Amino acid sequence: MFQSCEEKLSGKRIVLFGSYGWGSGDWMRDWEDRVSSDGASVWNGEGIIANNAPDDDDLDACKSAGRDLAGLA
Repeated sequence: MFQSCEEKLSGKRIVLFGSYGWGSGDWMRDWEDRVSSDGASVWNGEGIIANNAPDDDDLDACKSAGRDLAGLA
């Protein structure tokens, strides 16, 4: 699914969110690099990443990102 969107990312500001249950979340850094090379800018300079389920800080970051992108921040 993501691959089908990549050609439309150039010039866009986007939020990346993901969770993981093993490793250290290196895949997020790879994803950030991938969208940057597609010409997009990642909100706040980095993706929002949660180990397993999002905690309150992760949820607050997601809400803040949504408000910011919607122009409500």
